[in-house]
Amino acid sequence: MQYLATLNPEQRAAVVAPIGPMLVRAGAGSGKTRVLTLRIAYLIEHYQVSPSNILALTFTNKAAKEMRTRLKSLLGNKVRGLTTGTFHAVCAKLLRAEIGGRLGHYTGDFTIYAADEQLQIASQALDAATERPPILLEPEELLRHISRAKSQMRTPQVAARFARTPQDAFIAACYRRYQRALEKANALDFDDLIVLTHQLLIEHPDVLEQYQQKWQHILVDEYQDTDSSQYALIELLSRPTANRPRSLCAVGDGMQAIYGFRNADHTIIARFQQDFPQAQVIELATNYRSRQSILDAAYAIIRHSRAVTPMELRAASPARPGERNLMIFDAKDARDEAAQIARNINDLVRQGRRYRDFAVLYRTRHMSRNFEAALRHARIPYSIRGGVGFYDRSVVRDTLAYLRVINNPADNLSLSRIANVPARGLGAQSISTLSTWAAQRGMPLSEALNHPEALSLLSPKAASGARQLASLLARWRQLNQGTYPPDHLVSDVLERSGYMEALSQRLTPDELPDARSHLQELVVAAEEHSTLSEFLQEIALLTSSDTEDDERDQVQLLTIHASKGLEWPIVFVAGLEEGTLPHERSLTTQEGIEEERRLCYVALTRAAERLYLSWAAGRVRGTQARQSRFISEIEAYGRERLAKR
Repeated sequence: MQYLATLNPEQRAAVVAPIGPMLVRAGAGSGKTRVLTLRIAYLIEHYQVSPSNILALTFTNKAAKEMRTRLKSLLGNKVRGLTTGTFHAVCAKLLRAEIGGRLGHYTGDFTIYAADEQLQIASQALDAATERPPILLEPEELLRHISRAKSQMRTPQVAARFARTPQDAFIAACYRRYQRALEKANALDFDDLIVLTHQLLIEHPDVLEQYQQKWQHILVDEYQDTDSSQYALIELLSRPTANRPRSLCAVGDGMQAIYGFRNADHTIIARFQQDFPQAQVIELATNYRSRQSILDAAYAIIRHSRAVTPMELRAASPARPGERNLMIFDAKDARDEAAQIARNINDLVRQGRRYRDFAVLYRTRHMSRNFEAALRHARIPYSIRGGVGFYDRSVVRDTLAYLRVINNPADNLSLSRIANVPARGLGAQSISTLSTWAAQRGMPLSEALNHPEALSLLSPKAASGARQLASLLARWRQLNQGTYPPDHLVSDVLERSGYMEALSQRLTPDELPDARSHLQELVVAAEEHSTLSEFLQEIALLTSSDTEDDERDQVQLLTIHASKGLEWPIVFVAGLEEGTLPHERSLTTQEGIEEERRLCYVALTRAAERLYLSWAAGRVRGTQARQSRFISEIEAYGRERLAKR
């Protein structure tokens, strides 16, 4: 275990700690992933824990992959059997194995619906309402209410029982219809993966005992980002039994809790010692990323927090003589701010910097417009993180809809998408007729495609198209039941469906090559998997960070939320005005201000060598903005430090 010698005292204490509940408060850039990885290695090597008895939970597939890679380089095949992955990926795998016959009508070949599919189901739930809505409710807002309810472990029945207002009652009724539609389609949304896993374990003690015995040691990364349902799952799986103590290692940083809008509950990490009284708490306060003046600026902001306990970080690397690490500048308006940033980038590039050394961070997506214009004008290459992802492209989504129907015949939503793609006479009216007929008989839409009674309701052309599609689906399902590789299946679908031929007629000569290359890339992606179900699950559980590894020499433009977990030598944080950062929506509540404070802290700690903070006096035309309180706090802290010297 030579790796122990490479650790600082705090890191070493976390790695070699006795088995039991432990919270590692890991400040930004303190090497938390390394510590978590080495803790797993130490459990295996020192405590002789079998890797198959270890579960490591992360919030991105990228983090899980990095952990597995590091462990394999340390221990080789000794890590075989270790379970690592995101909460959603681990729960999806468990449900695939155990849900059949145990929870409702679900089977193990369920579909995981992404945001678009969830919106369609939410829209249908609103359209089917017989209750009079107290206020106009958009599908997006309904989904937010449903997601919050699920994160708090509230079923539709519980939501209805505790409805305090007519609006609450209406939302609960829509939630009930939404959930019924999911179950009917043998489909789950992201929140269901956690909630139904917890429900399954509670209702079936034998299954709970099986997984408690399997995962005797649980480690959780980014613990500050957990919500109530994830906490409940962790607590349940890690409960001490007659044969084992509670072995739970949570690593996180309350100062970086910025996902309240995703239902994350920052109080969970704050009450760790209350929830687990025997817990050991270790702080990692040495930062290996940023210069001390950058860390001081971040501390100047977070020290005013009332919601989290601030930690003052120490820079491992001293500043170089004469080096300026923190710059604050103002601008007349948003265009002037963007132009100044572009000039600074070009000046530094002329001094030997690469474009990929820079990131420009902002509070909301729409702010990117001025930065894009300024960078284009200055001939600076850039990319925007968080744009249209590969799996969100129309041709890819069409193909995936085919694959989902093959894998899950009850997936009416996916079938409706591709019923007439390419055109085969099955227009919207025909699909509506078939859907109504199937729903009245309690069968999936796919069964109606080849049913004589249903087809008699259609025109001859539509009936022919339905029979043709039914025949194709039958062929592909038969292939999928054998050992037919997923990549071959994708190719077969694209050719036999007529989709590729239709593309050449539908798209312009300029558009066609890109579409074909996207579909070829999908085939290549499928090559990496042995089953269609496995392939579809991986795609469904991808996060933005898993698909945005951009190594090109370009300046990165992104929101502060998207920057979490990333770092650059030089960072520009723009828009530090009252009403922008902190955002105007946060100014009415203390909790809102607290989250904005943590968000600003995250933004500042992305910078390694140089940090620029900017604000615009006239960001919105005709209005006068005030400098953000966060800049004022940094300047006040700087004066305090000078006075002490």
